[in-house]
Amino acid sequence: MPSAIKLNRFSLFIITVILFAAGCSSSSNDNQAPATTSVVSGVIFAAPVSHATVVVKDGTGATIAGPVSTNNDGTYSVDVPTTALASDFRVESGMGTFTDEASGETTTAGMLAAYVTGGTVTAGIVNLDPSTTIICDLVTKSGKTAGEAQNIFNKAFGYRPDISIAPKNAPASGSDTPQRLAGMRAVAFSQMTRDLGLTPDKQFGLIEAIAADLGDGDLDGKISSVPVSSGTFTVPEDIQNRYERSMVSLVTNTSVNMTGLSADQIASLPFSKVALTNSYRVEYIPMGMMGAVQGKTMFKVKITRRSDGSAAPGLTVSIMPIMHMATMQHSSPIGDVLDNGDGSYTCTVYYLMASGMGMGISELDVIINGMMGETATFYPAVGMTMGSTTVRATLKGQSDVISSMTGTEKRAYYLFNDGTAGFSLFIAAKDSMMSYPALSGGTLLQDAAHASWVANPITVLASTDRTNWSAATDNAGGHWSVSGLSGLVSGQTGTIYVKLNVNGEDKTTDGNAASGSNAYAVFIVTP
Repeated sequence: MPSAIKLNRFSLFIITVILFAAGCSSSSNDNQAPATTSVVSGVIFAAPVSHATVVVKDGTGATIAGPVSTNNDGTYSVDVPTTALASDFRVESGMGTFTDEASGETTTAGMLAAYVTGGTVTAGIVNLDPSTTIICDLVTKSGKTAGEAQNIFNKAFGYRPDISIAPKNAPASGSDTPQRLAGMRAVAFSQMTRDLGLTPDKQFGLIEAIAADLGDGDLDGKISSVPVSSGTFTVPEDIQNRYERSMVSLVTNTSVNMTGLSADQIASLPFSKVALTNSYRVEYIPMGMMGAVQGKTMFKVKITRRSDGSAAPGLTVSIMPIMHMATMQHSSPIGDVLDNGDGSYTCTVYYLMASGMGMGISELDVIINGMMGETATFYPAVGMTMGSTTVRATLKGQSDVISSMTGTEKRAYYLFNDGTAGFSLFIAAKDSMMSYPALSGGTLLQDAAHASWVANPITVLASTDRTNWSAATDNAGGHWSVSGLSGLVSGQTGTIYVKLNVNGEDKTTDGNAASGSNAYAVFIVTP
């Protein structure tokens, strides 16, 4: 009843103002011009929300325009005093219904909002979705400036929402990639709600809880050290990782995500460093200053038991890197996983390519206790190599062929600069898009007919002058080292040439018979 009384008083106030304004404007003795208004319009999107109630409020939270109702497609339009647009304001919506994408259920909408800095609204367009709501909450409930809220959100989710872009979950129509990307990101909140085992209507409580979680600047399920809850639901520590997983799952889930966007059209994900499995907390710990890059990348995973927080050494841990591209996916060669005895495990991936916009999404699965065990999934941003040093070279088989998507292809052998003392290599052979066995004497490989054969003997030769060749030592597990190379000067750029022969066949840069410069890989190094 109090809220109804408040609404009636507000309505009477508006009617009084309108009548007063009308009377004043009709008077020939009044020299004041009538107050002007500007149209603010947009879409309310958690999927389009129909028949939602929309109001505009000033910086103090006082209503200055509305309420109006959204159309069936979620669009709205409201007249706002033009002078009010020069100051900060926000647009809020509540109620209405929408078809939840992840579940397909008709759902009553909760609060959605957008905060607008004075003088910045473009053509009167203000669109509302889960991301704009989180930013608005950071400003209005956590006391952040609009700029601070944008930065905090970007750190947590890997992008900056744009209220001028209307989200859409629909196939491409003209130059609408930004709209479809905004739509896919909004759908991710629906998908994440379902992945967390919540009913569709709980999405809005989850959005509010995420905003509260971000009040201290970190998306980690806690405000300082206190867990964040929404009703009976507690936000998990790996909520950032859950968002990433939901986004990646949408790339191929065309029954929910109808944008048609592929993995190479999505900017890098925020890269959460914590992922939870049923039994374990897994933390990704970068090694070195560069993070993940093309070529050799080393990192640690720290595994603790969720039951009591104790370290978990002695587990069987393996890793599987996956690169999600526009029309395919592939893995990358991997080195050994070393148990450090303290619950941490040192891992090595030899990345074939960088990730990001125009390339794809990099995934890293940490598999605990075998394929029937538990898996933690991360999405590291893999950077491009910098500088002149060669991190990887490729040689190909001649008659050595494997199956491919289009039939057969000449097997690729990837030679990576292993970056240890002297000159050392890690060599892997391609069996398929998802299998790159480390190449040492006795490695089992598969040919195009899926027949197995043993790689033995293997000869690796290195030279700085293409005349004097030194044999590399097979250190097992794909690791090869060369000593005694002459002609290299510490701190100066030099060139090393590498030949590879497997089972009597020379591997070449183009897969043709060895003749001249195709007979060796070239590495630029700075010893």
